[in-house]
Amino acid sequence: MSDFLTRNRLALAKIETTSGTDATPVPATDAVLVEEPRGTPNMELEQTDEVTGSLDHSQSIVGGGYLQHTARFFAKGSGTPGTAPESAPYLRAAAMAETTLAADESDTAQAGAASTITLAAGAASSDLTGFVIATTGGTGSGQTRVITAYDTGTKVAAVYPAWDTVPDATTTYTVYAGVLYVPASAALETLTHYLYKKNSGSGNAILEALVGAAVDLSFAVQTRQTGKFTATLRGKLQAGTSVANPTGAVFDATRPRPLRDADAVLGGNPVCFRNFTLDWGNQIVQGDCPGETFGYEAARVVDRRLSGRINPKLVTLASRDAFADLIAGTTQKLWLNWGETAGNRVSMYLPAIAYTGKEDDDLDGISADGLPFEATGIDSGVFLLFY
Repeated sequence: MSDFLTRNRLALAKIETTSGTDATPVPATDAVLVEEPRGTPNMELEQTDEVTGSLDHSQSIVGGGYLQHTARFFAKGSGTPGTAPESAPYLRAAAMAETTLAADESDTAQAGAASTITLAAGAASSDLTGFVIATTGGTGSGQTRVITAYDTGTKVAAVYPAWDTVPDATTTYTVYAGVLYVPASAALETLTHYLYKKNSGSGNAILEALVGAAVDLSFAVQTRQTGKFTATLRGKLQAGTSVANPTGAVFDATRPRPLRDADAVLGGNPVCFRNFTLDWGNQIVQGDCPGETFGYEAARVVDRRLSGRINPKLVTLASRDAFADLIAGTTQKLWLNWGETAGNRVSMYLPAIAYTGKEDDDLDGISADGLPFEATGIDSGVFLLFY
């Protein structure tokens, strides 16, 4: 008897060297831990209208189509600082540029101000925006912040939120090694995604290969729970093939961490909330091409509209006046930073969110603001760091 059990499925993901050309991912290096992977071919049917002397219609003609895969994966690092998480292909194919800081940068500051720190003269000559810095000794030791801007010449790093204790020339610091993902509009990448439907009985597995795929992402997290991304992949349709059951899949052993003991800052102030969501809003299209087997080229992201929602506990208007911000179009900064272990920490920094509404929310009897928002900024709507 042949049984194709859903929990026996295996997903592999690999960035393509040439868009639309199978990157041939293998279980030993390209396996990804995902939840509920699904594959759906989307076929286009042409309905004809020949007259036959009957009210009935002739059979539709199957034209071309595309393939869509979906899967969920956790917000977690690789376990090694400066090494990309195994989910990196999904992020890169979602029009996100990857930047790596391979090792910690530790030194003594030259100076500090309310919301800046001047790093050592020999500090990085590359942009550190989006990376996380901690003061480790001297004046103001023990503070963790996200770098919001960095001048590679003067070595002045702006930070968020403002320092509780301003650092000075006695302050030592560490900029943590990590892998950063930021929205991009050029040099976009596609991936090959293999979905194996393994046979738990006798006979071969079925391989659904998705080639030339681009990705739309959404993210959701709840306090005390782990954050999850949902990836929707679209690319070139290929017929399923019969293959031997794959073996030798290797996954990283890192487990995701819940959102607790975290830095959660909105508008410069610590914020308590239950739910946070973020939707990349990637519009994915495939060009027409009669030379392709099913009439479509590789997919590409052609538009993006980052939006989300957060429901912070209600505070006084002096602390947060969301309605006034909504009417005036005032943007706010939002930073979430969690995880206890190097290599498995996550920082999500949104430099400018503009509220698009204000809803009355209730958290088990505690009043809250329901705040839908759009994340603005050209190629900088969100800085997603695994460090």
